[in-house]
Amino acid sequence: MTRPTLARAALVLIAVFPLIVTVLHLVQAGGYHPLSQAVSELALGRAGWLMAIAFCSLGTGTLFLAAMLRRLDAPPRIAPYLIATSSLLSYVSAFVHADGPHGSTTHGQIHQAVGVVTFLLMISGMFALVRPFRRDRRFRSLATPTLVWACAAVGGFLLIPISGAAYFGVAQRIFLAIILSWALTVASRGLEQKAAAGEASAAAA
Repeated sequence: MTRPTLARAALVLIAVFPLIVTVLHLVQAGGYHPLSQAVSELALGRAGWLMAIAFCSLGTGTLFLAAMLRRLDAPPRIAPYLIATSSLLSYVSAFVHADGPHGSTTHGQIHQAVGVVTFLLMISGMFALVRPFRRDRRFRSLATPTLVWACAAVGGFLLIPISGAAYFGVAQRIFLAIILSWALTVASRGLEQKAAAGEASAAAA
């Protein structure tokens, strides 16, 4: 598959996740509290089966993103594998559900641990891409923004445990917004077919 094809697939599939989450917020309005409840708890309510589709779509889209990153001018050694591993863990999140607001179960603890590892892998992948982006004609302008995104992701990740139960959902959504906005931006850049040629011509001139 070509880089633009991989980028297009990544863009569409990753975008499905926030779309389904938004729909479920409307479907479960009144019974679900986004300020305090995790996004994955939407799987426990009305039409919660859609979250399995959301997680699988996110995992597949992130896998396409990792494959696209392997097609940089100087392919990164580590970052695509970190991101690909995080994408595979999304499939676990799809079918091993989170606990609700009452009680704790083994599958809920597994879901939570998988989520933490997924987040850490994505943050590590972002940091690992800063230098490869600087060496790539198409992604060079995203190097510094990626570093800023990665630092913001660290802040968002640390905000989750200190936000308290009342605002856990808010903190998690801030973190997810950081990660997803970065992934969608990188995928969008991969769609640009003429950028590299244009910059090469400018350099030659």
